[in-house]
Amino acid sequence: MQNLAAYESGAEIPYKWVSGSFEAFVWPGGAGVTIALIVSILIMSKRADYKKVGKLGLGPGLFNINEPIMFGIPVVLNPLLIVPYILAPLATATISYFVTIWGLVSPVVISVPWVMPVFLSGFLATAGDWRSLVLTAVNMAVAFAIWAPFIIAANGVDCPSDNG
Repeated sequence: MQNLAAYESGAEIPYKWVSGSFEAFVWPGGAGVTIALIVSILIMSKRADYKKVGKLGLGPGLFNINEPIMFGIPVVLNPLLIVPYILAPLATATISYFVTIWGLVSPVVISVPWVMPVFLSGFLATAGDWRSLVLTAVNMAVAFAIWAPFIIAANGVDCPSDNG
């Protein structure tokens, strides 16, 4: 609220990194940057079960609702996918934090609903800073690069439904 008040009065923004920064930049698609998981499934996966769940999860994933992916793949309790699930948000948090602290992207000044679509969230939260779109795109690319090798590795894992 203090950031918003400072923004409205034209004063310097007091807090460069706030809880809304996570929703705006760190978790596109939901915890684990699962929108990048969905994209990597749709592009890289050869598994019919993954592709079906990826297609079903794309719509909700754009609005940061990741339960179809989390429980449909499943990501939950999956020893192969736990690594990128942890690494992707660590990478996006690190990138976003430093880019914001260094002043390359405006700090979050507006609290937007958590279901705001992926690219729109950061844009609106920073009061229309176009550089937030670039940051989101960079974060998505980095998260995709983290998720993709694990989706490729999952291509070699048998699915019980593939055998009959």
